[in-house]
Amino acid sequence: KKNNSNRNIDDDDDDDDEEEETPRGNTSGLPKHYLIRDFKLETRVPPQYIPQLMMEMLCVGNAVDLDNKSNDSSANNKPICTSAIMVRQTATRGAILLRLQRDEEWIQEMKYWLGKFQNRYVETGDIPDDNFFWDDNPNSRYRKFLQRTKEISERVEHVAFIDHAQIQRMVLERDSGGDSTIPLFLDRIRGEEA
Repeated sequence: KKNNSNRNIDDDDDDDDEEEETPRGNTSGLPKHYLIRDFKLETRVPPQYIPQLMMEMLCVGNAVDLDNKSNDSSANNKPICTSAIMVRQTATRGAILLRLQRDEEWIQEMKYWLGKFQNRYVETGDIPDDNFFWDDNPNSRYRKFLQRTKEISERVEHVAFIDHAQIQRMVLERDSGGDSTIPLFLDRIRGEEA
């Protein structure tokens, strides 16, 4: 059975089993149905990942630059980590590599909201309500922050697409000589036409 973006596959259409069934509906103990959510690969980072990626860039940003012999990143006061790469991989459609640029203004705003959360909830021990910073005013600071997050999520650079056939999913091969590791991406053989 197939739906536009999902595949629902029955491993057994016979529901007249006479044996006692498990809670999942069959005697094997394995799920009777499974679903593969097969999304189209888009050139965007889902907005919910923006805080994580920006926080990672913030944390790594002033680390030691191994390419710089003097290791003096404070001289120009610019962070070393200026972008993050995200790999989005699907079950059947390959993978897309995206670059998200660091946004200092957004990071400062994120730090403001983290500080506000720390003061209001962590230090007081109060449990936050759902949507604890939400304001119905579309011009509120928080709503502007959310809108900016959405804009950043759609403003990414497409780095590469990896075809599904080029992605190796098995990482361990057992043979008579012992176990050997197989790389996750299959390299093209030299001289092979691209």
